[in-house]
Amino acid sequence: MEYGWPVLIALMATPYIVRTLGPSAYGLLSIVGVTLGLFSVLDLGIGGAATRQIAALFEAERHEDINTVVSTVLAFYLMIGAVGAMGIVLLTNTFVTTWLAVPPDLMATARIAFYVSAPAFMVSLVLSTFTAIPRAMQRYDIASTAAVVLNTLTTLLTVVLLAAGQGLLAIVIAGLAINVAAIPVLVMITRRTLPTLRVRARFDPSTFRELMTFGSYFLLSSVGVLILYQADKLLLGSFLGLGAVTFYVVPGALAQRLQGLTAAATNIVFPVSSALFESNAHAALLRLYREGSRLVFAMVVALAVPLAVFAEPFLRHWMGAEFAARSWLAMVLLTATYASLSATSMAWGIANGSGRARINAVFTLGIAAANIVLFIWWVRPFGIPGAAAAYLVSAAVGAPLLIAYIERHVLKLSGVEFVRLLWRIGIVGVVQAALGLCFRIWTVNLWTTMGLMIVTALLFPLGYWTFGFMQVGDRRLVSLLLQRARGNTLGSAPEV
Repeated sequence: MEYGWPVLIALMATPYIVRTLGPSAYGLLSIVGVTLGLFSVLDLGIGGAATRQIAALFEAERHEDINTVVSTVLAFYLMIGAVGAMGIVLLTNTFVTTWLAVPPDLMATARIAFYVSAPAFMVSLVLSTFTAIPRAMQRYDIASTAAVVLNTLTTLLTVVLLAAGQGLLAIVIAGLAINVAAIPVLVMITRRTLPTLRVRARFDPSTFRELMTFGSYFLLSSVGVLILYQADKLLLGSFLGLGAVTFYVVPGALAQRLQGLTAAATNIVFPVSSALFESNAHAALLRLYREGSRLVFAMVVALAVPLAVFAEPFLRHWMGAEFAARSWLAMVLLTATYASLSATSMAWGIANGSGRARINAVFTLGIAAANIVLFIWWVRPFGIPGAAAAYLVSAAVGAPLLIAYIERHVLKLSGVEFVRLLWRIGIVGVVQAALGLCFRIWTVNLWTTMGLMIVTALLFPLGYWTFGFMQVGDRRLVSLLLQRARGNTLGSAPEV
């Protein structure tokens, strides 16, 4: 549900939204969202630290301390939200007139859209406070359902407003209204999950200092992630204009679903590995890493191959021939990029669970810095594909180095364990890609193309089983993840 429904609704709504708004306005809408993401760095890593802290307190049944953490985070977010909102307002004119290549007819609209995004930033922080609680309690069904409902309402309201003749400003205001209305609903649901929760904004300095001890590394990770995932869009808008952002963001959003899927499948790793480190259960931790990595690699390859192989016919039938001509190569490159980043999800979660988030922070900042350097070098001569290639090269080099380092220095393995896990999956992926290329002759419309993509994805588990690569641990971990998908709590240290 968390993965499939947003993809389906995006497939149905995106062509209409892009055609109705136009490439420049849609690019501006995307940049407004990116700007909110960049300002979220002001949370100083407190969100990630709070999730870890609440998980530990919930396990210890220290419910009053959970209230103290939530109250402190809420008070801090309200303060930072006000600062961030003021910053957005003050920087809007410079941003619109100097940084972005905004067409003259969109200049006034762009200013107002950014002004509306200022209170939206504060609202997003408050929402994140209450989505962190069910995640820390390993009630991912609540957090994912909330995300799906908000995404669905926002998309449907966007379509309705456009059909009624409204434009970009109405869409931005409606998005803010939906998030504001979601706060009391989410508070009510969270309190039903944790009846002892008391919602209040009360700052506790000692709790804040404790959060900052761990949160400082989450802050560095957040900075790296924001630069890595968002800076390319802002730079593209500055170098090539808002229209280019649309031709980059639409295929990129599909490719990024790989990241969303692996994140949804592996977000149990952070709290579970924290518990395993606390109990010194090293053997169980290694099983979690090996079996989880094998499953993640298989999942990524199974889905990335059809996305890359069918990129051109899919975009042609979905968005039109002109759109496909400008975007298909970027989709191939971005699919490979997000596949590389997704492969780090197990190692990333274990590093955070061990309390060594600084490892993720350093590597993410390094990958982000390499991406920016390559972007500036390649975007002028190669355009949109150059931006995507810069992203791919930085991720494809940095991701294996990150995994190897965590293997050696956190898990005390050889540093090449992941290569032994990956080579079998790579063989099946090559066969899968070859068969997918053969299927392309039957891509006569969007439905046949999507059907062939699904068939190609299903070829992977079939080939994995046929080659005899399936192991007992694979079945056990799939069962564990199915439990998580049904909304069951997993406990602090499951037998993995």
